[in-house]
This record gives sequence, structure tokens and C-alpha cells, in this order.
Amino acid sequence: MKKISWLALLTAAALSVNAHAAPERVGDFTLIDNEGKAHQLSKYAFNEAVVIVAQATGCTMNQENVARYKQLRTNWDHRGVSFLMLNSSMEDERAGIRAEEAVWEYDFPIMDDDAQLVANALGITKAGEVVVVDPERMNVLYRGPLPAQWARAPLGEVLEAIVADGADSREMDTVVEEVEAAEGCALEFPAAEQYIAEAPDYETEIAPILIERCVGCHVEGGIGPFAMNSHMMIQGWSPMIREVIMTNRMPPMQVDPAVKSFTNSGNIPIEERQKLIHWINAGSPRD
Repeated sequence: MKKISWLALLTAAALSVNAHAAPERVGDFTLIDNEGKAHQLSKYAFNEAVVIVAQATGCTMNQENVARYKQLRTNWDHRGVSFLMLNSSMEDERAGIRAEEAVWEYDFPIMDDDAQLVANALGITKAGEVVVVDPERMNVLYRGPLPAQWARAPLGEVLEAIVADGADSREMDTVVEEVEAAEGCALEFPAAEQYIAEAPDYETEIAPILIERCVGCHVEGGIGPFAMNSHMMIQGWSPMIREVIMTNRMPPMQVDPAVKSFTNSGNIPIEERQKLIHWINAGSPRD
């Protein structure tokens, strides 16, 4: 896979943007789209980059840019760039997302981020924002608006650098991020705001979730690879717990709730997923 060089990205960074000594990294994730198809970021590693457009039902910024989204994809998808949309609006459900697509024909897979955890990880705050990710190294290479003409804008410069022949991201130490504040439809993140202000309590909020959803397998002699028998053990495994929850690998036997509901399915309710991930992000505190 061709990669992006420091020299190539320096051209984009010179356009009055913020340069960072190290690229921002994001974790892997899996989300279901409007057609029921799963998308896992790491499985796009055969691509040069993934462009993610934040979307919300009824957002005029998205609706007015349908033709430009398609033009952007036409310019780059044959050069190893994949395009996805991300719906993280609290007000939108899968049926509404499908209805919006039927009317406006975005023709992009629209991932349903019902717990808003992927938007939090990507730093998205508005529908209409654009994020470019290297799916192999999980680096954010661009975050900002969709420019009127991307050929000479930072977004175009970044994409051109990514697909340039001979580029190598191992040499990269500069990224383009927050070129300017993206216009769009503001999204509300009440859970993130709540748990950033005060992390969930381990004893009264986190431990009961783990007991209910995980300890059936994660006990001494159980089929789980480690026993959830102490805070220290859980804290040590927290990065892995976050990854398997974000990629839907655990708990097992999950069923897409938009398709069918079973009493014994392994799905973790949205509120519990939010508590677990934000608690881990806070450092898995004991008190």
C-alpha cells in the first residue's frame, strides 16, 4: 500500500493549518450501515485512505453537498480511497437514515453510530465535517470542512499526497488537522459531556455491567481468556475490552437490533456501552 511522505504532507501543512509532531490515532471500530452491512475500519487497510463524512437526517449541509460528495468520490475512489458516511445524531434511527438516503441518494454507506462512540473517537462535532483516516495505521490525517474546490485545498492536498507514487507514511510526522472550523449541523453528545465531567463509578456503575454481560465467561476456569475477578485485572485488560466492544466482537452472539430482537442476544444496551467506553477512556479509575 502506498503511503504518505512527510515532504508531500508538508505542502498541505503550509496552508495555514495546524501541524502536529505525531498523528492522532484512533481505535478500530465496527458499525452497521443503512443497508445492514457491517463496516470495520481495519478491514479497509487495503485502501490508501478512508474518507468519513459526518451526516445527520435533515441536515441541509449534507443535502446541499450531495453532488460534491459524489464528485469527490469520483475523483478519488479509483485511486484507492474509500468513502463512508457516519450518522451519530441522537435523533436518528435506522429507519430514518434509510428514508433520508432514499430521498437524497447520497450513494454512500451511512454507518449508524447509535452510541456516538465513533464520533467521539474521531473528534466529530458536526454533521458535514470530513475526516480522513489511514486505515492501516489508524491515523487521522485530516479533519475539517468539505472545501468548495478541493484540488488546491488542504483536503485535496492530503488525498493527493496519500496516493502519490512512492510515498511512505513511516516517514510521516506531520498531519493536517482542523484546517478551519467546519460548517454544519451541530451534534449533541450528552453522555460524553456527562462522563468527561465525572467518570462512571466503578463499584456502582461499571462492575454491575461486567457481572451481567461478561462474568459468565470471564471467570476462573471459564472460556474467557482472563477472569474479571478484580479491578486491577479489568484495568489491565481495559484497552482490549474497549477494542472488542467497539468492534462488536464481544459479547458474542450479537444481533443487529434493527433486524431482529432476541431475549438472549449478546447486545449491550447503548447506555451501558457508553459508560464502559467512557470509563475506560478516563483511565478505568477505581474511585
